[in-house]
Amino acid sequence: MDPKEFVSAPWKSSSTHMSYSESFMHMRPAPEYASGEVVLASLYRNVGFGKHTSEGRTPKMGRDFEKRLNPYSKKSNRNDGVGKIQNDTLYRIITKSLNSPKLPNQSGKRFLQICPIVPDAALYSLSARLSSNSWNPGKLIATMLNYGFGDGVDKTRIWKEVYHALSVTKDDDIWARLLQQELEARRENELENAWQEPENFGKDTPMDMLNNLGISCPATQFCKDLNSVLNVKKQLTRRQWISMLESLLRTGSAAHILWICKINNECLKIFEGALDGAPHITAEDVTSRFSASTNYWRLGQPANSTMKDIARGFLAGRAGINLMLLHCEAKNLLNYSSMQTPKEIAELANNLSKIKDVFPIDDYRSDLNEAIENDASIMACKKGISSNIVEFISHVLRQRQTSETGMESYDQGYLIKKKGTHNNAPWVVGFGPVALLTMVHNCTATSNGPRTVQDLCDHISKYGYEMNAQDIPDSEVGASLRNLGLVIDSPDAEGGMVLDSPFSVQENTEVA
Repeated sequence: MDPKEFVSAPWKSSSTHMSYSESFMHMRPAPEYASGEVVLASLYRNVGFGKHTSEGRTPKMGRDFEKRLNPYSKKSNRNDGVGKIQNDTLYRIITKSLNSPKLPNQSGKRFLQICPIVPDAALYSLSARLSSNSWNPGKLIATMLNYGFGDGVDKTRIWKEVYHALSVTKDDDIWARLLQQELEARRENELENAWQEPENFGKDTPMDMLNNLGISCPATQFCKDLNSVLNVKKQLTRRQWISMLESLLRTGSAAHILWICKINNECLKIFEGALDGAPHITAEDVTSRFSASTNYWRLGQPANSTMKDIARGFLAGRAGINLMLLHCEAKNLLNYSSMQTPKEIAELANNLSKIKDVFPIDDYRSDLNEAIENDASIMACKKGISSNIVEFISHVLRQRQTSETGMESYDQGYLIKKKGTHNNAPWVVGFGPVALLTMVHNCTATSNGPRTVQDLCDHISKYGYEMNAQDIPDSEVGASLRNLGLVIDSPDAEGGMVLDSPFSVQENTEVA
């Protein structure tokens, strides 16, 4: 592709250079809107229903399912005899007891939205869109497993472990077993045996090597924490465990997207530095700069501006890297360069340094400015990929807002909340009770000795959150930790307060 063609359409997938599209910096799948429950429901569909359904099919299946259950529908069959509970009773259960609240702008729309407490609930609701062109958040979780596990790890085994944990078995509580039984009895004939153990994880990608290359990314910590959450299932009710899993999915997926944004911007700085005459760069330098040491958030910090700044940095990084490669290709300055490892990225940077005197730097800068300024609304995060990134991060981390009476406190696994009760109150960083419980459990699960709030701060920092242990005792987080019984005040403890997880887990299942 000619650089000028790129400038006219820089954000199309067809505009990416092959070297970039094959690298671990390429954001795939590209995120759009998703709440925590949408990500969880999509994970169900990907891990166990993959052969039989899709994200785009979910809304139609939900509409058909509602018509069969709704006693006021012409297609309803009140006493169909397929389950132990009559259809009209089950309809009240899923629209009342299991109702997942809609967003305020959805209050006038009629569609099922069921808490994804069991696998079959995910067949009928919680796709990212109410149309057939929804993106697939479950694939994002699968991608994170590729990033988080090193070479040689059997990811098919991991995928199967997730499947078995999400399945409803005799060890689940009676409510979950009854609900799954009733929903399963009402499947369409073609879905009779749809919930099946996955045969394989999928095609391996270059990301498999990241862990072995020493790059510390949020997905690495996510995979370790996933193991801890899977292992605690037997100690909780189904609803409690699902809430913890959802909170971890929210934390990990947002942190992963933020990290991808960061390394794109960081890589551009490396390449532009090389063209400006920076010293020789090594693979270790790239690894260090790419590792997840950036804290994007701190408690009480307004969240919106941070999300937009990071999204803009990603756009600049992606456009700059691709444009630089295209200029090199147009001038025959470099042969094809792979960017699948830190070593290859360092080699490319050093090769750019060697050709800095002949590289058309002025044309590159002019084209980059034109590409970025070509559509101001994209850089303003009002449309396109930047808007989608901001929308994903904000909705997956924010406490769910709803206009449904009595459902205001439905979401407890959030990491961003309203500062105050006013509609125009800003969104700030703050952890919900389930998010704190999940973090404390994950922090203590693999430790043979006591853990303190300093360890908790270190653990949370792996996902990009900055907390000072000295500030916690007098903070809202400290009060929440005490109220939940997750800490013991200990003046002799180096970290100030000792963590006291309510779960004692034997790490039997090796996922990491």
